[in-house]
Amino acid sequence: MLLVVLVIAHILFAAVWFGSSLALPTLSRAATAGSGEAVAVAGGRIVQFMTGAVVLWYLFALAAFFVGGGFSAYTPPYHASLTLGLALVLIQLLVIRPSWAKVAAGDESGRKRLAMWLGVGHLLWFVILVLMFFGPKWSAVWAY
Repeated sequence: MLLVVLVIAHILFAAVWFGSSLALPTLSRAATAGSGEAVAVAGGRIVQFMTGAVVLWYLFALAAFFVGGGFSAYTPPYHASLTLGLALVLIQLLVIRPSWAKVAAGDESGRKRLAMWLGVGHLLWFVILVLMFFGPKWSAVWAY
């Protein structure tokens, strides 16, 4: 039962991160076009929300992974997912947050950097989703 709750929370926070990130490109265009302080504040709140969501997503992933048996119980696609998940958390903390700070200051280079790294984050999110979904189906391939 605990494993099910952890997995549901993990999926919920992954969806929250992805959904929240979809608003940032529009807000970044508006912020660099000089739409005012309200846009910068709204974007800043979304970035804070995304940061909390991605950290909780990864913590629930780790909790579910170790409650479910750890490395010996899961196949390599799950191990790869954990590594890519850590990369996504680092991108959020080290690139997306600082890029939004530049955008809020009106810097066009920050907007381009934000857009690029959001795209990288979305790609990582999708690859992790595919690995999580197809990982059990590939277990015969990864048996060792």
